[in-house]
Amino acid sequence: MAGGRRGNARNSRPPPIPINQSINPTKPNNSGKEDVFPPQPVPLPDIPHDSQITFEILVLMYSVSGLCLQYVNLYRSVWWLQHSYNSTAVSFYLIDPSIIAVSVFLLSRRLVWLALRAAFIQLLGVSPTGRFLSCSKYCFIGLLLLLISYMSYFIMKTHSLVTILYLIYPASVYVILFGVSLTPFIDLLPASQGKVRIFKDKVGIYRTNLAAAGGVVTSPELVRMEVAITKTDFNARLKQVLFNSLLNCYYAGAIPCLFAQSFLQIEFWWVLQHTFIIFIGSVTLYLVQLFPAGYHNLLHRGVLGLGIWQRMTGRLSPSFYNTWSAATMWPYGSIVRHGKDLYRAEGAVNAAEPGNTQHVRYYYLFADPSVATGCVLTLQGALVTGQLYLLIRSHVWYHLISQGILLFIHYYTLFKLARDYFVLSKVYQAEQVLQMKSQAGSLQTN
Repeated sequence: MAGGRRGNARNSRPPPIPINQSINPTKPNNSGKEDVFPPQPVPLPDIPHDSQITFEILVLMYSVSGLCLQYVNLYRSVWWLQHSYNSTAVSFYLIDPSIIAVSVFLLSRRLVWLALRAAFIQLLGVSPTGRFLSCSKYCFIGLLLLLISYMSYFIMKTHSLVTILYLIYPASVYVILFGVSLTPFIDLLPASQGKVRIFKDKVGIYRTNLAAAGGVVTSPELVRMEVAITKTDFNARLKQVLFNSLLNCYYAGAIPCLFAQSFLQIEFWWVLQHTFIIFIGSVTLYLVQLFPAGYHNLLHRGVLGLGIWQRMTGRLSPSFYNTWSAATMWPYGSIVRHGKDLYRAEGAVNAAEPGNTQHVRYYYLFADPSVATGCVLTLQGALVTGQLYLLIRSHVWYHLISQGILLFIHYYTLFKLARDYFVLSKVYQAEQVLQMKSQAGSLQTN
């Protein structure tokens, strides 16, 4: 009896769950109980989101404004002095229009393509996914590169060859991020992965075509497949955010400085600060557009079915655990052996592979859909606060103009981030309350 008591103390674990109580929504429960499905997420309200054309117009206005303001920082004049040679606030005769043309062409490439695409669809009646538009896309890219090469020829007449290399420096970043594929240069959203695609339905809910009618994947194999697909799509969107933000700040902030005349007196810290502000503002703009609240909710729905496993230490009798099966949706508290280790299920339902670091990372990143939006909101709030501080401390006219104009668009981004954060946080809190009530009810039933 004493030995039995020591064994109970040593193996003080939650009661084991037999294999016939593991959840597989695609089959009836052998014990005669009702099937248990992954927790249902609380539906999001309809949150307005900018269309692609509206967003591209906004980004182009922001980038061109930053470009013009950087030229003001570089070529401002003292036209108010009595013996000044300039009658305008900016020395326009020192600015090379060919460099501005190259920058504007690159910054407006997606807006021009979207306008051409809409014209082809409306006037010619072609299919949005047909070969005609695919061929037209590559023809447009070729024409854009040809025009840039033509304008670079005139720039070479007044600048050295080393300086010309500054214009094509972002191409190396593009190859590192996207390889030799030309599609990401024009299309902001990632392409479909084979037959699986991420889309927004008529109700405004982001989903994949792996999900059932209710938007929830009910098979453990499909849960893991959806997680892999959304992870790839998430990384592709992050690459777009990084590349386009670098491109905007480079051509709107750095190129005017790199091609500036050597005799100019440049406020180095101010123009560097202006370029950095454009970069951070572009990052938050693209993050709001590519990762709306509905997309965060899609990733969170994947977490609800994926679950998470906690590795256990010590030894257990084989009667206390089961061998992990990839075709089974495991309930909370299940103890399984996978490889040489024992794991305990910590999610409401668990389709994840025990010990898979990618599944663990996915779970912690998207378990709370408001965390990522809150981080971006903090970054945007710090940017706006820093600009207000600079605006208060500034005492020259071009400092006031540059900060004041950029602040208008930054306020718009701040509003959208704050709205998405409060909606996601409230919905997630309501979901947590419902799940706690559901777990309490199931425990009382058992």
